[in-house]
Amino acid sequence: MDRNAMDLIAAKVQEALAEQGFARQDGYVEEENGASVWFLSETLAYSVYYDNPHKRFELRSSALEGGKPGKWKSLSMWLYDPETDSPKDTESISNDFVETIQGPKRVELAQQAKRKKKKDEESSNDPVFFFNRMVGVFPELKAEMNEERATYGQVRAVTFARERLLPKMEQLAAHYPGSEPYRRMCSLLGDMYQSGDMDVRSLITMTLLNGFQDEAAVSAILENTGEDLQKAYPYAKKYKGKTVKPEKRKKQSKLSKFRADTLNEMNR
Repeated sequence: MDRNAMDLIAAKVQEALAEQGFARQDGYVEEENGASVWFLSETLAYSVYYDNPHKRFELRSSALEGGKPGKWKSLSMWLYDPETDSPKDTESISNDFVETIQGPKRVELAQQAKRKKKKDEESSNDPVFFFNRMVGVFPELKAEMNEERATYGQVRAVTFARERLLPKMEQLAAHYPGSEPYRRMCSLLGDMYQSGDMDVRSLITMTLLNGFQDEAAVSAILENTGEDLQKAYPYAKKYKGKTVKPEKRKKQSKLSKFRADTLNEMNR
């Protein structure tokens, strides 16, 4: 790795991220195939990483969990060979990384993450708390939540419940009814409907239970939940099958042809 090039790029990135509340971590982080420099806020992380085998710089982002980054998501990549590339190439990489960081979508993601964190602190029984409780039944949800945060800056409650949690619940109900995980799932649904906020209640009834294809499975689940959910679900069932406007997905920014070719090369 060219330390001079890394230091120059990291300095430019640090200057851009300081405006958004990020702080640079001391030193280099040694990784399996290279080294990186990290920049952390309260909820998100960026890193500038140099991949030695592939001779390229990479700008990455990740949600924080317990103060540490989770799975890194690549935002931009540039080939860089210390033996042939010039300071002008280093400057081009720096400018691209800064442009990516200062783009309105990336700034909004950082702001959304801060607002979400504040909301989480104010209400412990919101959808994210509900999903975290469900990790005890479906451990793979933890990694999927980290991926969701890294991509969108937050966990999109309705989309995440429908696309990630619901299929797991249907599989558990279909193949392992009466098992210990199944009983925990039912108990959590009842408990969280009783103690959760309005968003959690809506997720449980309108998104999850109404999302089941097998109505007999829903009836069996309700038999193992609390009285509150049993009484409430018949009202929610009236809306089963009705069209609900989906959450809009964030459009990814277009990569330059150079960066697209580099990504394609990586995936070969």
